[in-house]
Amino acid sequence: MSEHTKQGITIGMFGTCDMSKWRLPFIEKYDELGIAWFNPDAGENWHPGMIEEENFHLNHDEIILFPVLAESLGSGSLGEIGFSVQNVLRNIQNGRRQFLIALIDDDCTDERKTDEERKRSVKDRKLVKSKLKAQVSCPVITLVNTMDEMMQVSLDLYEFLAKGCPAEETKDGTYNS
Repeated sequence: MSEHTKQGITIGMFGTCDMSKWRLPFIEKYDELGIAWFNPDAGENWHPGMIEEENFHLNHDEIILFPVLAESLGSGSLGEIGFSVQNVLRNIQNGRRQFLIALIDDDCTDERKTDEERKRSVKDRKLVKSKLKAQVSCPVITLVNTMDEMMQVSLDLYEFLAKGCPAEETKDGTYNS
């Protein structure tokens, strides 16, 4: 886990855990570019004592990534997206810059779960995704369709924030100052 710095910009990688490997290319790229990051996925070493640090990063990291991937049931992550949206909007109202980049896969392929649990997850994903699309239309919340798109948006946004530029989302999903 990377430390959050008061002067730097940190990217928090929330969303699907369950020892998912989605964070590895992000960590590699961020390390290559010298970007501070936070990874709350401690795998089987996770314990409730880590909640305080997770909450700190969810509230203070400038860029929050929130993918809900097909490989996981995603129940916790789907729930967390709602209050993450509220948290980002509250932080913006209070003068803090914070951005949320979300991705919700349409399917659930979690082989550890029953057919009924996977069907429920697909229904829940559609519901949450529809709310994000219909209810959240502001430049600080971005819904992407692929992990590659999530990576690119996070890097573009980081670059503009690092320059001290106010970021505005354009129609094609990129950020301009």
